[in-house]
Amino acid sequence: MMRIGLTEAMRQNVHLLSSQVVSFANPGEAQPLLAVAGSGDVLIVDAHAWAALEGPTEAPELRALNARGVMVGLIAAAGRDAAKLLAKRGISGLLAPDAELDAIAAFVEDLAAGRAHFPQNAVSPEAVLRLSRLSSRQFEILELMTRGLLNKQIAFELGLTEGTVKSHVSAILEKLGCDRRTQAVTAFIQCFGVAHERPAVA
Repeated sequence: MMRIGLTEAMRQNVHLLSSQVVSFANPGEAQPLLAVAGSGDVLIVDAHAWAALEGPTEAPELRALNARGVMVGLIAAAGRDAAKLLAKRGISGLLAPDAELDAIAAFVEDLAAGRAHFPQNAVSPEAVLRLSRLSSRQFEILELMTRGLLNKQIAFELGLTEGTVKSHVSAILEKLGCDRRTQAVTAFIQCFGVAHERPAVA
């Protein structure tokens, strides 16, 4: 419903009447258009699609899109201080899930003009700084932890051994200054304002 609403809002915006506005249920469907996207194009993704685009290591797809001038916006309730961390991972703007039509229009217009668009509300700078210390793999594992996945499930998801995941989790806790997984998950949610649910892996 969010995707459909966003698409209709953009199609009705007077500043975007000459723009092509399309939507896709998943990144795979979007690949043909993403392959030819360039400067002036805007890609808006939710957190699940972002995880798929970011890939297992160092966000290769997002880097390629950024290099061609594509502005990538993320739908998430994250604060202003998350901007630096998100920008490092190829995100140019944030849109709150409950955004009004005017806010959606301003968001898309800024990105289409090549301007970053992040909210003004603040999240603890300390939390953002600690999260920025994580490697891409550690960040990916922490994101999966917010979905409630156990080490065994994360290992299956990423094609790693359970021992490797345990090592990464220990490093994550150390870098974030946390004693428990729940504290690390809380730090992530406080920064990005999102948590996801995924069916458990058998």
